[in-house]
Amino acid sequence: MTADVFISYSREDKDRVTELANKLRDAGVSLWIDQGGIDAAAIWTEEIVNALENAKVLLLMISEKAVNSHNVLKEVTIASERKGHILPIHLEPTKIPAAMKYALAGIQHVEYFQGDPVENIKTIVRSLERIGVTVVPPKKEVAPASSTSVATGAMMGVPERGIAVLPFENSSPDPDADYFSDGLTDELIASLSKVGELGVVSRLTSVQYKNTKKDAREIGSELQARYIVTGNVRKFQDNLRITTQMVDAKSNKQLWAETYKGKLDDIFDIQEQVAKQIADALKLKLSISEKVVLSKRPTLNAQAYDLFLRGREYLYQLTKRSVEYSIQLFEKAIELDPRYAGAYAACSNAYGLLYYLFTREDRIKDVAQELGLKALMYDSNSAEAYAALSLSYTYQKMYDEAIAAGKKAIELDPDHFLPYWIVGRIYYSMGNYSEAKGLFEKTISMQPDFYAAYCDLQTSFEGLGEHARAVEAMQKLLDLMPTYLLRFPDDCRARMVYATRLASAGRIAEAKSEGKRASDLSPDDPLMLYNGACLFAQLGDVQLAVSTLKEAIEAGHENFDWIKRDSDLNPIRNDPEYIELMKDK
Repeated sequence: MTADVFISYSREDKDRVTELANKLRDAGVSLWIDQGGIDAAAIWTEEIVNALENAKVLLLMISEKAVNSHNVLKEVTIASERKGHILPIHLEPTKIPAAMKYALAGIQHVEYFQGDPVENIKTIVRSLERIGVTVVPPKKEVAPASSTSVATGAMMGVPERGIAVLPFENSSPDPDADYFSDGLTDELIASLSKVGELGVVSRLTSVQYKNTKKDAREIGSELQARYIVTGNVRKFQDNLRITTQMVDAKSNKQLWAETYKGKLDDIFDIQEQVAKQIADALKLKLSISEKVVLSKRPTLNAQAYDLFLRGREYLYQLTKRSVEYSIQLFEKAIELDPRYAGAYAACSNAYGLLYYLFTREDRIKDVAQELGLKALMYDSNSAEAYAALSLSYTYQKMYDEAIAAGKKAIELDPDHFLPYWIVGRIYYSMGNYSEAKGLFEKTISMQPDFYAAYCDLQTSFEGLGEHARAVEAMQKLLDLMPTYLLRFPDDCRARMVYATRLASAGRIAEAKSEGKRASDLSPDDPLMLYNGACLFAQLGDVQLAVSTLKEAIEAGHENFDWIKRDSDLNPIRNDPEYIELMKDK
């Protein structure tokens, strides 16, 4: 029988690994383990190879002995190359060797050697569920359900707890209100993920079903989720109407549906009601801490929350204008609620990106760091705050600290794309294209319309000499951009990026047209000037490319580590004026 989880370990750790494996089996995890310890075998058996190939997850038991095992390294490499999931479990404090760092970059780690062992097992089980492992706890005797009770996962004596929350639809008069419906979806997923009995499909997986026409049974089968939650949001000024329903994917029957009406101030009550109704319908026995999580509110001010969601939408457009506007929204949210950790963290990220991408003023750098630390003061587990601090360390060239903070952000929220992108940019700036490539691919898988990551992935492939894959990444960006620009026609940076890629693809007339539109939208933006230099380099106008690059640097674009490695500028590397411009940089 095929097992979902393959345990990789060193035979010296056999006793403690076997004990942990038994606990996971008791929790309902289907796993395969070589009882002799992989180091005991002179060669791999066919059974080991098949188990590794068929498993959904490689559960890597990390110890000093394991990281120095040739066969353990081989298993990790194979899992990484076939893009399988890896979940590292630290049995003891262990430094990861260079040979394993690439495969484990940006992956959540569980430190099993410290903390409450029971809670650590729960953490491992939740992590496995989030990456697609079906957990089936042992059968329990249950009392017969009354005819009026809700059908639950206890059917057939097996309490199935897999649940997927699909992106809520936006039926507001303003189609741009997607920010609000998407935000509600994310909050519900985050809340339910804290409930130990539930196996919640990650948002990076469920987001693929936005606007889907598939029925619950088909989606449940694809996601291995017994229950599907959907919703519809209508927001007009201060008025809200939110409809939610939960469907049993096995029978394709609706278990419950509810419509909530109210004002914006009622949004947190509505969110709490939805989460608790799901728990009640599934007859979950919530612990005190889980009840607290479901009722926890990011802020007590609904207007601040709305500003936060709006700001986040603008932030990820990554133009100077959109980032500056997001800062205004976040700062207004902080003004309304001075203890709003999420707003501090988002504002820190915004200032960090403003400094990193657009203008190198020390004041901006200092504000970014201060806001990140304030976010941690109000919420020590803020993933976005650690992501912001990762940026802060990056522009101080404290790369080890930046990577550590970025990985902490990923550990706290493995479903949020931004830390993966930030750490990827750090590795790229260090010239570590292999590490960067994997993280950019992860970013794209989580946020398919985040066009900046496609550019970074392309340049990473160029740095590795993988030109065919670079062309493939560029084509994906070319396919994405027309639809993106229909949604955001004033995104001048996106237009300039698009123009540069059109030029690389030989579509010269289109490239010049898009480049002109981009320049007209934001003529003095330093990043726009830099991207313009890239465009002119791709068009073969070396003199104009160099002069525009000089303008960009004078306007404040001083990311020289990136400039020196950007493959878009390769056509001008040997120009004397370029060499002089980059001297001592």
